Amino acid sequence: MTLLKRLFNKEIHFEFGSLFNSGLYDSNRKTVIIVTGTIPTFDKDSGSNRLKEIILSYKQLNYNCILCYQSSGNDEKYIEFFNNKGVLLYSELENKNKLISLLKTIPKVDFTWFYGPNTLTKHYKIFKKILPNSKSIYDMVDIHFLRYKRAIELNPKRISLKKRYKKYFKIETVLAKKVDVIISISEQEKEVMSAYVDKNKIITISNIHYIKVELQKTSSYEDRENILFIGSAHTPNIDALYFLKDKIMPSVWKKLPELKVDIIGNLDKEISDIKHPNIIFHGYVPEIETYFNSAKFMIAPLRYGAGVKGKIGQSFEYHLPLITTNIGAEGMFLKHNENALIANNAEDFANEIINLYENKNLWLKLQNNSEDSLKPFSREILKETLKKI
Repeated sequence: MTLLKRLFNKEIHFEFGSLFNSGLYDSNRKTVIIVTGTIPTFDKDSGSNRLKEIILSYKQLNYNCILCYQSSGNDEKYIEFFNNKGVLLYSELENKNKLISLLKTIPKVDFTWFYGPNTLTKHYKIFKKILPNSKSIYDMVDIHFLRYKRAIELNPKRISLKKRYKKYFKIETVLAKKVDVIISISEQEKEVMSAYVDKNKIITISNIHYIKVELQKTSSYEDRENILFIGSAHTPNIDALYFLKDKIMPSVWKKLPELKVDIIGNLDKEISDIKHPNIIFHGYVPEIETYFNSAKFMIAPLRYGAGVKGKIGQSFEYHLPLITTNIGAEGMFLKHNENALIANNAEDFANEIINLYENKNLWLKLQNNSEDSLKPFSREILKETLKKI
């Protein structure tokens, strides 16, 4: 039983007095409810890590934070983390009657934050009905219909992509108009959305990044080997991995036959037909620093997608040089040959891999520019933006 349930729930009767007595809720503070499908698994995907940073920023701004989600049965690690940060947790989002009882019990909710289009679709009406004076915030995470539009351009015959495009286009351009604030993840996506909703409603909150290891403590160019691919079982990542294996690496291996690709993330659960001695699946890795400090550089050959890619900022956090595409670079203020290498077709991408693997001066240039690349994505900027909402 999660913390908020322990405080509220006595034979399914919610008692707000127990929450007051716990010392975890202060009626003199503003309150934000974060509504999301599952508890943020911040060490597994960049979207969850971003949401975690938003929640922690609200706590640092002295808010009561209530995180509403549906328990998946594997939440204990994350429950403990958020409990320790003073976040109130409610894990029965799908139980309508209990949810209504909870919402009616809270004296005042200043903000309701809906994370992602599916959450907005399923829960906006009930929250708006019970909390009509709460300011509604729709966090897009990324523009889903844009991602599927780009996927259709690569796979125009896939009916499933067209169905998803229509579904999310309706949510993101019709339902989204009802909320008070829309959060885009980049200025580029803000401009796209401005064609469909009031631009004055849109505020940009990107990924949050900060240096995780000091530059002088990282391994030297000479002490590194292999290249790194990181990603969740998200369809753009799966497509990128096949693109890498089928179109890019064959050319690379002609010049660098021993070069290996280390793959971390739960992609291994989705892919079973890639068998190559130079492609190594490590699965989910709880402590990634070893890989970031031993690889020569990261690659992100994304052919479609939307939003800002967390893996890009993550590479800068560890001073790890990077090769990506225009899609991967989106929203990250990257400049080719300055803080990253950018290539969009297989031949160019392969050439950049060979070039960077053998060019120490270029490698050092990219590494030295890593820290400056993170300045637009700081916690300080996040807090100032939340204050403006």
